[in-house]
Amino acid sequence: MRTGYLVDARYELEDACGSGSGGVVWTAFDRKLKRRVALKRSHAAADGVDRAQFRREAEIAAQVHHPNAISIFDAVDGDGCWLVMEYLPAVSLDKTLAETGPLPPERVARIGVQIAGALAAVHAGNIVHRDVKPGNILVTEDGLAKLTDFGISLWRAVTRDDDGRVSGTPAYVSPEVANGHPAGRASDVFSLGATLFAAVEGTPPFGRGEPEEVLRRVRRGEALPMRQAGPLVPLLEEMLRPQPDKRPTAEEIRTRLESLIGDWESPASRVEHPARVPFWRRPLLQASVVALVAILGTAVALGQEGPPDGRPQGSTGDLVGDERTADPCALLDPRRLRQFGPARLIATYGNFNRCDALVDVRAKAPLDVEVQLITRASRAVQGGPFDVVEEARQSGECDRTVVVDDGYAVRVSAKLANPPLDLCAVADAATGTVVEVLRHGPIPRRATPFPAGSLADLDACTLLDEQSLATLAAVDSGAAVNVFGNWACKWFNTVGGAGINLRYDQHPAQELLGGELVELGGHAGYVQLDTNKSCTVSIPLQPPGQPQRAHLDVLVLTVRGDQPALEYCPQAKSLAAVAAGNLPF
Repeated sequence: MRTGYLVDARYELEDACGSGSGGVVWTAFDRKLKRRVALKRSHAAADGVDRAQFRREAEIAAQVHHPNAISIFDAVDGDGCWLVMEYLPAVSLDKTLAETGPLPPERVARIGVQIAGALAAVHAGNIVHRDVKPGNILVTEDGLAKLTDFGISLWRAVTRDDDGRVSGTPAYVSPEVANGHPAGRASDVFSLGATLFAAVEGTPPFGRGEPEEVLRRVRRGEALPMRQAGPLVPLLEEMLRPQPDKRPTAEEIRTRLESLIGDWESPASRVEHPARVPFWRRPLLQASVVALVAILGTAVALGQEGPPDGRPQGSTGDLVGDERTADPCALLDPRRLRQFGPARLIATYGNFNRCDALVDVRAKAPLDVEVQLITRASRAVQGGPFDVVEEARQSGECDRTVVVDDGYAVRVSAKLANPPLDLCAVADAATGTVVEVLRHGPIPRRATPFPAGSLADLDACTLLDEQSLATLAAVDSGAAVNVFGNWACKWFNTVGGAGINLRYDQHPAQELLGGELVELGGHAGYVQLDTNKSCTVSIPLQPPGQPQRAHLDVLVLTVRGDQPALEYCPQAKSLAAVAAGNLPF
C-alpha cells in the first residue's frame, strides 16, 4: 500500500500514521463525503473465517456511539479487510507517558472520567471492550480523550500464556482473564484501573517484564504500591480488586471522578460559542472604545486586584513575564474555532514560542491557525496595547498582529491552500481570543516543563560568534535580535545584504526532513533552497542519554538576501555547522 492508493474506489490513502503487532493505520480522504478518516488493515492476509469474524466484530463496534469513543464508519472486506474509523488528530496515552513520564492526578482523572463514560455506554449496550490500555486511549492537545479498538480481535494484539488461554495485554488484564475466564464488564473496569495507575505512577500496577511473569504477578495480586496517585488512591484500589463483583461499575467510576475534578468539562461536551464579530470590528464599539475600556477596568477592579483603567498591569513585559514559561497555547481557544470545524491544539509545530490550532474544514488538509509570541525588536509593529494590525492578504493566508505592550506582540495566521471559507474570518476569531486573554493578563504559564535535553533550555543567540558571522559582510555579531525566549535569533545586515535567522524547531520523529542530506561537522543536515531567495539548513538533534521522543528538536539556520538562493547555501551550511558544534551535546 502507498500514498494515493484507493481503497474500495473511495478512500484515498494519505499517510501511514501508526503500526503495531495487529495492523497498520492510515489517514485517508473519503472522496464521497469529503472528509478525513482513519483506515486500519490487518498485517496478515484474512481467510474466509477471518473475514466472517471481521464482519461480525465490525458490526458490534459500529454500535458504539459516545463522544469519548472512536466511531466506526464503514468496513471494507474486499481488497483486504479494512476498518474505516473516525479520524482524531491525537496521541495515544502510551506515547504521551513514554515522552513525558507520569501525569498529575488531576490530568489522569480528566482522562479517566471520559473513558469511564465511554465504557459505561459500551457496557449498557452489552458490549465488552476486552483490551483497555494506554495504547487504546487517544488524547488530543486540548484534553479530549477517546477509547478506540472496540473488540476488533482480528487486529487486537494477542498475548497467550503457556496454555494458550489468555488474550489481551498482560500488564492490563484482570486476574480472572489471566486465569483463563472470559472478559466481562468488570474486566474492563480492572483494565481501566490499571491504565490510570500506569498514567499516574509511570508503570502498570503489576510491573513490566516477560508476559508470563507479569501474568503470574496478576494472578497472585502482587500490585506495586501507589506513591503519586494522591486522591485517586481509594478509587484505584477498588477498581483493582481481585474479585470482579467487588469492583465499582464504569458509571460509578465516572461519577466519582467527576466529583474529584470539579467544574472541568470534557472538550467533547463543552457548549459551542456562536459566531461573533470581533469586538474591534463592531461599529458601535469602534465609536466608544474609551468607554468600553473604562467599563472593563471597573469590572476587573470589582473582582480582583489590579489597575482600574483596563491597561496592561504594570510596565512593559508584565503581561508576558518570563518568556520561556509563557504559554502560547493559552492564547487560543479551540471552542471559539469550532464554528468553522472540529479543532484541536498542537504545541509541537515549529518553534517553542508557537502554538497551532488545526481546524478540520473538510479540505484535503486541516486549516492551520498559528499563534506566535514575538518581540517587537524582531519585527516592526506599530500601535499601542491591544491594537490589532491587519496585514495585506496573501494567497492561502490571512495574518493579524496584536500589540501586547512596548516590548511584545502576538502574530496570528490562518493558513490553508485553496480554502473553502474566509481565512480572515478564522484569523479574526482567533485574534479575538488573543485580545481577551491579554486583557485578563498576565499570560498563563506552561503547564509542563520542557523535557530534559531540550534545545528550549539553550540560548540560540550565543551559538554564532564574531568569527563565523564575519563570513557575511556587514553582519554585526553584537547586534543579535532575540525573536522570543532566545529560541530564535536574527542578525540583520547593516548594508542591505544577506541576513541570518537561527531558530529551534520541533519536528515529528517519524517524519523525514525535507532537503538534500549533507554531513556538517559530525551532524546530519538537510539543505533546502527557498523560493524567496534564501537557503535553509536543518539539523535534527537527539541528546545522548535521553529517551526517544515523539518530536525531535531541530536547529534551523536560514541565510536570506537579494541574490539567488543557491549563492547563500555555502554560508548557511558553514554557519549551521558552527552553531551545531557549539551545542553542549
